[in-house]
Amino acid sequence: MTKTERWLNLLAFLLDHHYPVTREEILSQVDDYKAEWLKADAKTRESVRRKFERDKKDLKALGVVIEPLKNRVMADHAGQEVEAYLLKARDFYLPYLEVRGRSRAHPFHLNTVTLDAGDLPILRRAAERVAALRDTPLGVAAASALRKLSFDLPELGVGEEERAFPHALRPEVDQQFALLRQAVEERRAVRCSYYAIGRDAEEERVIEPYGLMLSWGHWYCVGRSRERNAMRVFRLDRMKHVALVDGEKAGFRVPAAFRIGAYLDRAPWELSDEKPVTARVRIAFPQSRWVIGERLGKVVKAVTGDAGSEFEFQVRSTDAFVRWLLPLGRQVEVLSPPAIKRQLDDARARLRALYR
Repeated sequence: MTKTERWLNLLAFLLDHHYPVTREEILSQVDDYKAEWLKADAKTRESVRRKFERDKKDLKALGVVIEPLKNRVMADHAGQEVEAYLLKARDFYLPYLEVRGRSRAHPFHLNTVTLDAGDLPILRRAAERVAALRDTPLGVAAASALRKLSFDLPELGVGEEERAFPHALRPEVDQQFALLRQAVEERRAVRCSYYAIGRDAEEERVIEPYGLMLSWGHWYCVGRSRERNAMRVFRLDRMKHVALVDGEKAGFRVPAAFRIGAYLDRAPWELSDEKPVTARVRIAFPQSRWVIGERLGKVVKAVTGDAGSEFEFQVRSTDAFVRWLLPLGRQVEVLSPPAIKRQLDDARARLRALYR
């Protein structure tokens, strides 16, 4: 494995965790460190620790700071303080570029840098001239800057826009994403066929898209459903035949109080504006530790007979909540309300029938 591959593995591991992880967790789970660390030889482990420290130093020189938390530490079973690391996505990704004075609602919840419209042609020409340089790191850096300009400010026409998805999607989803992004920026409604997983049926929808977000590995469109006259969250890969609405009814206003960031920290069963229902669930060890680490639900009883925990969840979408519980198998028991317990039992019965 190359050093670059190891760095990418380390960064991906840290970005995938929303809570601090210890150095031992990193070294025992990240590829390349892991192979040597698990040999359990004291001399080898010390070599792996030094490799990790070198990698931290090299990444810091590239602008990625991985330092142990100073104001918050974790404790091991012996009560000793240990180093813990947390790499926040908001601090890791480059800021989003926008133009001053243009009423453009970008769909990404990131820090922003505002540029003057008059500076854009100068910035573009300068970056293109530097990108043309050969045999110098400046040319590579300028080419990277042009790619960012093309993504954040596609109206500049700087080369082909780049986009990455966390999962393999249907070819038409890329076009749908572009249409939805245009609809968000132009405040224009869209019409589509949407697969409602709870009803197992496709339904025609007219949506006023307020914003787009990436959450739990999937792209979502947050907006008002005209059929329901209510806010809804639509998963992009369940939308088909997306088209912009024409005519007088195409336009809409986004409420001043709307913030796409308010939806980002929600779990899938919270991505709705329906009235929440409190669900109490017992989750056995070790899965309970993962749920606590991901800060999902509220612990109401720390330790149960199976060394697990009891949680309370505020559930707005019971379908999504049951689908999340289903893969946890026998480690999960729904204590209340009875309706969600029955829904989970029914889902398990249907799943067993499929395998039979």
